[in-house]
Amino acid sequence: MSSFPERKVGLVSNLDMINNLPRDVINTILVRLPIKDAVRTSILSRKWRYKWVTISQIVFNEPYNPPKFPASKKALYHLKRVNIIDQVLLHHRGPIHMFKCSYYLPACCPDIDRWILFLSRYGIKELILEILPSDCDTTDCDITEFCDKHHYRLPLCFFACREMYHLRLEFTILDIPLKFEGFHHLKVLDLENVIISDYGLQFLISRSPLLESLTLITSIEHPNHLKINAPNLQYLYLEGSFEGLSFENTPVLATAIFYPDILARHLQADETCHFTRVLDGLHHVEKLVLNRPFLMVLASDNVPKIVSSTFEHLKKLSLCMSFVNKGEILASLCLFRGSHNLQKLKIWACSIGDASSVEPVANYWNAHMDCTLNHLQTVKMSWILGVKPELEFIGMLLMNSPVLERVTIKFRKATSVESKAMIMKELMGFRKASAKAEIIY
Repeated sequence: MSSFPERKVGLVSNLDMINNLPRDVINTILVRLPIKDAVRTSILSRKWRYKWVTISQIVFNEPYNPPKFPASKKALYHLKRVNIIDQVLLHHRGPIHMFKCSYYLPACCPDIDRWILFLSRYGIKELILEILPSDCDTTDCDITEFCDKHHYRLPLCFFACREMYHLRLEFTILDIPLKFEGFHHLKVLDLENVIISDYGLQFLISRSPLLESLTLITSIEHPNHLKINAPNLQYLYLEGSFEGLSFENTPVLATAIFYPDILARHLQADETCHFTRVLDGLHHVEKLVLNRPFLMVLASDNVPKIVSSTFEHLKKLSLCMSFVNKGEILASLCLFRGSHNLQKLKIWACSIGDASSVEPVANYWNAHMDCTLNHLQTVKMSWILGVKPELEFIGMLLMNSPVLERVTIKFRKATSVESKAMIMKELMGFRKASAKAEIIY
């Protein structure tokens, strides 16, 4: 009997402690919970009943694989989702700093317009709209095609969200109004499968003077030309089809990642398609990632032009290349010559080809490598087949890298244990400029 009152007192004490938490602590707890659980905290006590209505971050996440419904029930499913968001916004009080909606919704859903109008009046600072198309059958059409059916068109009130510093849009249509003055607080811009004109995109970037991070993933069928004017841009990620790319004002760009889909056949058709000039805007880059199509563009151009480009600040370089393609080898060599302070190197090998394609490039690395990588410390090579040019490349690195510490090799899955052992035995016999260099696989 004596122990019961003690437990009761302890319970009351714990409740008092929860009820008396500072407001900022309560907000921190609530914003870290899923919105459903944040609302459920209302049952904790009378004082917690309406705590959730003042949270500054509201997140609605759809499961990665949402349940599949017959057409007759799909509308009801969407209506339920819309009603949840409506109720949360209706009961909310105070500023909303971040709003994220990652739902499968019809592109023509008018409710989204109402949400954005509401957010524009509450000083929204982070807006993430991943409106994934749900009103088409992906077995019959390609959702990456740019058409009104699959993309949500942003209303004019969206441009009244002047306080935004983080914007992510997916599967939307972005028409820049003539009187738009820009997002003067925007620091992070992430556009994926967004319909926007070349002029509109360049205008949006140039009118965001504080922009530090730009991610652009596009599936446009006809390539476009992108000019980047962003004096504070530090991070750039580009993926998709681009006819051309130029940097007008990016003095502090530190990380550049390029995954263009441009095809080699475009290069003979139009001189402006060449990406060699892109390198002229990357002198301050510290990390550079290039996929094989980009390297193919450099290879198809007049390779010696690249020699004049120097990357004194470049410390990390990642390349996807073929070791049986003479042009790509020469292009990569030119990159190495200009990267005097390179410390980390990653290579994804695409050396698929028969013996006749391998033999013509034999001894290319040793014959053309005329510089020393004095600061290179680590090398990681993936998808290795073990063809002669690949081994010569590794040998070249070992001989021309006096402070090299580690070379990590990852073979293709089909490579047998016996083949790996033979390759490693050959590599172990190569000369090394660094006594610390070790080869790991």
